[in-house]
Amino acid sequence: MTSSKTSNSANTNGGEKWPQILVAFVATIAVFATGLHVGWPAPSLPQLFSDEYPFDVSAEEGSYITIIGNLGAFFGSFVGNFILDKIGRRLCIILIALPQIISFLSMILSYQVMELLYVGRFLGGLGEGMVNTIILMYLGEIADPSVRGVLGIMTGIAWYSGILFANLIGSYLTIRTTAAIFITIPVLFIVLFWKMPESPYYLLMQKKDEEAERVLKFLLRKPNVSEELTHLQADVDRQMSETGTFKDIFVIDSNRKALFLTVGARFFQLTTGVGAMSFYIQILLKEATQSIAPHVGASIVLLIQLIITVLSVFIIDKWGRKPLLLFSAIGCFVDLGFQTIFFILKEYTSVDMSVADWFPLMMMMVHISLFSIGLGSVVSVLTSEMFSASIKAKLICLVNGSYSLLNLAITKYYQATADGFGLTVPFSSFTVLTFVGILFFYYLLPETKGKTLEQIQQRLKGGPKEKKAKSEV
Repeated sequence: MTSSKTSNSANTNGGEKWPQILVAFVATIAVFATGLHVGWPAPSLPQLFSDEYPFDVSAEEGSYITIIGNLGAFFGSFVGNFILDKIGRRLCIILIALPQIISFLSMILSYQVMELLYVGRFLGGLGEGMVNTIILMYLGEIADPSVRGVLGIMTGIAWYSGILFANLIGSYLTIRTTAAIFITIPVLFIVLFWKMPESPYYLLMQKKDEEAERVLKFLLRKPNVSEELTHLQADVDRQMSETGTFKDIFVIDSNRKALFLTVGARFFQLTTGVGAMSFYIQILLKEATQSIAPHVGASIVLLIQLIITVLSVFIIDKWGRKPLLLFSAIGCFVDLGFQTIFFILKEYTSVDMSVADWFPLMMMMVHISLFSIGLGSVVSVLTSEMFSASIKAKLICLVNGSYSLLNLAITKYYQATADGFGLTVPFSSFTVLTFVGILFFYYLLPETKGKTLEQIQQRLKGGPKEKKAKSEV
């Protein structure tokens, strides 16, 4: 610490956090563009099935147009891993905009060639996989432990903002016009992110100590960061002492634990059914209730999701990751149980459920709220925290690749069972699996609140619990 006097004591003591928040905000513009891609099917599928689109699209074709984005995300996760440690986090993040731009361009041109929808959705998924692999890692590496949870939640806010914006715009404009508007977002991102700094973790991995020091001074707004640089260098050196091969994922106990915990958390995040429901939300509401127009109901549900995610910013670093996940999972389990009972009565009995036509929309609002406050945001934060520097890129690509394939499978399962057997089957399945998720979070998941990335690694290795570190970026 420097002893020089300054009018702002934060500069000489703990530093400031706003530069980290600024960098995270700009980085999450790419996440917002990914949210546009994820939210695209909800308002677009009804158009594809109507006379508004110049080609006839069957329900089966629509399902594959929807889920091929997850296949692109699978490959995008590995593309991110392949280039991440070769060209750095910053340049990788800039390159995310390329498949996003081509994706929206393909949707515009699909009015001439329908098959370009598959191309556009696949490339949008490719960008999604790169976002999930790279940006969460980048934010985890630039953030002080005291704000790492908040910065992680910012990705959730950007994600759900994009989904909501896609639903609002896509419900009133054609697919072509919507894509023309959306294509401006990744272009804006390139312009704004061009001047953002590289991760200090990556710079130290590349032995660029002076540049890492300059970045730390910017991120902390401190004239002297020698103490932080020393701590960070020791953490990187220790973590880089591992060879960093795919074999290390399975040979080193802490890596195996991290992989199991994060893939498990991602799996139980998906088995609440929120991902599948978000793709088909307008169609789902049309089938479940006549009390409100599907696009209006979808917008209300997505707006609630965004608001609850914003509120979680204020509690994630106070309540901790594990309590929020448990609260969220238990709430989703109860809500899904009530929805399952409703659909059983509606689909398998002679009970007149028209008097409770409002029930599915209300319960979906509750479900989205409970999901967003924990499962929807905290799981992403955990993914950015769990991995050693030497193996982080490879582990994140495996986690996100698994997530993409699981999302593809669960979305297709939802569509097939809902179309073939009614909504009771998928909702009852989600209820049972969410209960298993509660047990997983309670018995197996460690708490990472307030811990440095190195302390989390030592905890996974079975070492003693360490005191909360003063500072780390």
